[in-house]
Amino acid sequence: MKKNIDLATIKNFILTNALNENVMLMLHPSNFAKLAKTGTKTIKSLCVNGINIIADNNGEVSEGEIDVLEIKFN
Repeated sequence: MKKNIDLATIKNFILTNALNENVMLMLHPSNFAKLAKTGTKTIKSLCVNGINIIADNNGEVSEGEIDVLEIKFN
């Protein structure tokens, strides 16, 4: 069974894991496409609760999975 990822799932994931703006979330392209669907516009990233969400273009994230990427500031 594939996990459905919607905005509520993302918000719950952020709160449960106490994430802040020092991370980004990466989703499988099909999960991201369903989340970012807005008619004919193509969206490359989303922001939920101050956290950017992007699609995985390297085949690292499985469908139904959320990957957390740490952002390093110099």
